[in-house]
Amino acid sequence: MKNAKRIVAMTLVTALCLFSFVLTGSTEAIAEYTPTLSMLHTSGKYIYNEENERITLRGTNLGGWLMQEGWMTPLGSGEIDHNFIVNITASDTNGNNIAAYASDTVTENGLTTNNMNTYWQSTSAQAADSAELLIEFDKTRYFDRIVVETGPNHTGDYLRGAVVWMSNNWTDWFSPASITVDESKASEGIITVLTGEQSAKYIAIRPGRASEDGQYWTVANISLCMTDEYNVRNHLIRRFGESRTNEMIATFQENYITEADIINIANMNMNFVRVPVYWMDFALKDGTLRTDADSGFARLDWLLEVCDENGIYVLIDFHGAPGGVNCWASCGQASTIPTELYAGDPDTVEWNQSVVLNIWSALATRYKDNPTVAAYGLLNEPVLNFDTNPAYENLKYGFYDEIYDTVRAIDNNHIVIFEEFMDWSVAANRPERQTWTNYMFDKHPYDMSNYLSWDAQKSLANNTVSTMSQIQDQWNVPLIVGEFCLYYFSDVWDDFLSDLNENSISWTNWNYKVRGTIYESGGGNWGYYNTWDGEDPDLMHDSANEIEAIWAATGTASHYQANEPHINIVSARADGSTNHPYVALDRSSWVVSANGNPQWPYDPVSNMIDGSLSTRWTTGEAQTAGHYVLVDFGQTENFDKIVLEHDANDYPGSYKVEISQDGAVFTEVELNNIHIGFGPKMVLLPSTPQTSRYVKISLTGPNPIDNWWSICELNILWRNVHG
Repeated sequence: MKNAKRIVAMTLVTALCLFSFVLTGSTEAIAEYTPTLSMLHTSGKYIYNEENERITLRGTNLGGWLMQEGWMTPLGSGEIDHNFIVNITASDTNGNNIAAYASDTVTENGLTTNNMNTYWQSTSAQAADSAELLIEFDKTRYFDRIVVETGPNHTGDYLRGAVVWMSNNWTDWFSPASITVDESKASEGIITVLTGEQSAKYIAIRPGRASEDGQYWTVANISLCMTDEYNVRNHLIRRFGESRTNEMIATFQENYITEADIINIANMNMNFVRVPVYWMDFALKDGTLRTDADSGFARLDWLLEVCDENGIYVLIDFHGAPGGVNCWASCGQASTIPTELYAGDPDTVEWNQSVVLNIWSALATRYKDNPTVAAYGLLNEPVLNFDTNPAYENLKYGFYDEIYDTVRAIDNNHIVIFEEFMDWSVAANRPERQTWTNYMFDKHPYDMSNYLSWDAQKSLANNTVSTMSQIQDQWNVPLIVGEFCLYYFSDVWDDFLSDLNENSISWTNWNYKVRGTIYESGGGNWGYYNTWDGEDPDLMHDSANEIEAIWAATGTASHYQANEPHINIVSARADGSTNHPYVALDRSSWVVSANGNPQWPYDPVSNMIDGSLSTRWTTGEAQTAGHYVLVDFGQTENFDKIVLEHDANDYPGSYKVEISQDGAVFTEVELNNIHIGFGPKMVLLPSTPQTSRYVKISLTGPNPIDNWWSICELNILWRNVHG
């Protein structure tokens, strides 16, 4: 049973906030238009519109728009509030330049900056491990870099190298697995120590090498920073104030997603977008609901109108909550498990949850009659622990139930989505489900550790469809795959989307656009648009205008590259269609040739078509442009899939595919693949079906690690059903 006192308090807070929300005239900002889409609802395991037509939602995530992530957007790294440092000490101190001066601040007109006029200094020249600064936080906190500054008067005394030790209990100490010391601003006395994401209460830092000319170590400021929305927003608020910070973020949001992006999505045959949002889009730092023209409410108003014009439904996904919806920076706030949204200091937990409930009250009130809103995603990936601890599950589902009740007290029209992020068996046994209506469950399948394995990604895809189709039948509720990425394996994408469509399981990939290149783990097929052409802002030193200019330069058409092969693959299934099985061509009459210097036992070339993965053909030398394999079918054949199985990392560094009718004149085939190697099993998909007698696969450059090119098995296939 819920705490009655808590319910009354929350109801009063919600009512007051909503009353204030209406009095300020914010409701006047609601877009005035007549929606053309039809309100959706669930019935059994399907979704229907008001005309009783069955609907499957197929689309993409607008991740990074209303909540940035550093690998998708130029978020920058936010400084952890110096007020959270409860103690800073040094192993030695030169004169009166005490350690506390390394973290003191100055507040003027409500804005807080680091005091660069005072400093701590060592008593002797720097040498490896020669001096130490020890920082103690109020509690375990997450960080991914340490910025160490000398101040303008001691720029030569910058930190040489770095040794970092950390502890959560003072007894057990550990170091980051790897450290990168960025000395690009050493001439300004600024050193950034990149540690990777770490969590600690105590952090000790020392020089890693001797200074060149006997320079001491001087620190006017030392800051621990984290690349997450929570620390970035609060850091900017301290520097520039809340109003200016919201203006800067608004500039980013106005440019990152525009009407042209929604048209792109519609042109990809999609009917749906999932929109991750952060709580500070809708509330000020003190929890008061926002009423300004740059609020998340205004952003959603705009999106709903544009999406409706283009036949796109919208899912509002509560991606980042105060205290942390889970422990990951990717969901807004890196923090320990369980986060303070669910457990810890009772007053803090109550405040955090009250803010979430107030925002959902406002969202439900604003959009209860808007049919362009497909559904409300109550909490994104809620995690209290990494096992099915009953006490934690009770806390999670108890809060889920409170959000559900808050929404349903206002809005019975819209579908509500719950995420079973860890284990389906937990959701199966929750008593709360007995009172829920018009709802769905969401799942996010990923296998990030095996991103170069075709077998692993194919297994993930198959298991996801098999499990979810069974759950959908057994529970008689619709399901959605709200996030997923299957990396470079275009055929696995095609099969997965086809299977989801066939089983009436809705889907949205993660994500519409990312900043990484096609060749990086943070790029590739994570986005339909990638390879952003800018740099991260320096949130500690750039001016508000400089940060805003960087964030403004994030428009898709002008600052990203289209991932056309991937767009082609997904567009073909976003219309709800399904594919047909491939059939391998008969290899018995093939004549295969190749160049290079193969040596026994990696010859003859027929090893690649002998049906055994234990034999292989190889170039016998490091890959270079011009190495090729040529298949003569002996007759004209149709094909639309090429499968290469390699030995370990002996896959092509870069390649192209060509066809010919006479073996003399060759034409390059456009592929729905990136033209780089990506694992021991590669599947190459021509963008259109091909007809030829000869197929030639050629290397266009070396392998980054100078591996040979080794092929254990080569198969070419035909789907045999193309209009």
